[in-house]
Amino acid sequence: MSSIPRVTTVIPTFCRLETLRIAIDSALGQAGVDVRVAVFDNASDDGTREFMEALVASDDRVRYHRHPTNIGAYANFESGIRSVETDFFSILSDDDYLLPDFYARALSDMDMRDDVMFWAGSTLRVDESGRIIDARMEAWEREGVYHGLPGVMAMMHGLAPTWTGILFRRAVVDSIGLPDARALGPTDLDYVLRAAAHFAYIASKHPSAVFRLNMQSFSETQPLAAFWPGWLRMFENFSRLATLSEDARMIGLAALRADGTNMLFRRGANALAKKNLTFAREASFHLLHDGGSKVKGCMLAVATLVVRVIPGSGRLYTWLYRIAEARIVRSRSELQQRFGYLIRGAGNADGPTVSEAA
Repeated sequence: MSSIPRVTTVIPTFCRLETLRIAIDSALGQAGVDVRVAVFDNASDDGTREFMEALVASDDRVRYHRHPTNIGAYANFESGIRSVETDFFSILSDDDYLLPDFYARALSDMDMRDDVMFWAGSTLRVDESGRIIDARMEAWEREGVYHGLPGVMAMMHGLAPTWTGILFRRAVVDSIGLPDARALGPTDLDYVLRAAAHFAYIASKHPSAVFRLNMQSFSETQPLAAFWPGWLRMFENFSRLATLSEDARMIGLAALRADGTNMLFRRGANALAKKNLTFAREASFHLLHDGGSKVKGCMLAVATLVVRVIPGSGRLYTWLYRIAEARIVRSRSELQQRFGYLIRGAGNADGPTVSEAA
C-alpha cells in the first residue's frame, strides 16, 4: 500500500457493531485500491469502541474517532466528511456495504476525465430478508458522462443514485461545501442534486453497493416533521443554483416538486396502512397546502377519514395496500435473479471478514 491512500471510506456509526464489521470489511476489500477507512462513532456502548481500537492497532488503514457524547446523526456525518484528506471519498452507513470493484471501476473512469467530479454506480436496495427491492440505475436510459440540466433531470422521478454507491472527488466539498443538515431526511438527495448541477459526473449500472432498508431505522419511523420541511429546504436550495440558467432551474424545480408530491403521497398511504393516522392526516394537509397536489391531498384525506370512522375499513385498506406492494416487488424479481448472489446478511457472509480476521 502506498503511504497516501487514494480513497477514504467515511463510516458514521452508532450501536451497530454486527453490521459495522461488514461495512468495514467491504471497504477494506476493495481490490487494487489504496483505501483508508474512517469510522466516526457517536458514543456507542455496544462494544464498538473495543472492537475498533483492536482493529486500528492491527490495521493501519483504519482510523477511529469516538465522540464523547452522541452529537446526532447529521453532525456525525459532517465530522466524517470534514476529516477527508484523500483525493476521493465515499460515504457508507454502518448497516450498508460496498460491492467488489466499485472503487476500481470508478477510479479507472475518473482518471480519464479530470472534469468528472463524481462517479455514480448502481446501489441495490434490499429489505431485511435480503430481497432486492430496486436498483434505480437500471432504469436509466444510458450510462456515461452527464452534465448540466440533462445530468440533473436524469436523477428525477425517483431515479437519483443513492450516495452509498457514489465516489466523490474531495474537490466537490471544497466547491459546494458540506451536506445541508437543514434538508433533514433528503439531505443526501439534496447534496447529490446540487453536485450534479455544478459538475460533470459518470453514471454506471455496475452494482456498486447495497443499501439495507431497516424498518426500525429513524428514516422509516420518523414523523412527517422530520423530513417534509427538508424537502421544502431542498426546493429552496435548488431554486438558488447559480450554475443553471433560470429556465433550467424552473424545469428542474418543477420535476423536483412533482417528485416531492409523489413521495409525500406514498409516505402518507404507507402510514395509513400502518394505522398511523396522525402521519396520514399531516401528509394530506401538506399535499393540499404546499405539496402541489390538491387531488392527492383530498384522496389521502378521504381515505384517512374512512379508516378512522368506519369499523373494519382499516384492515381492508391495509390488506389491499399489501397486495399492491407485493405486486410491485414481484415485478422486480428479475433484479433478484441477476444480482441476488451479491447480497449477504449480517453475520452470514462466507468465511471471516477482514475485520474479524484482524
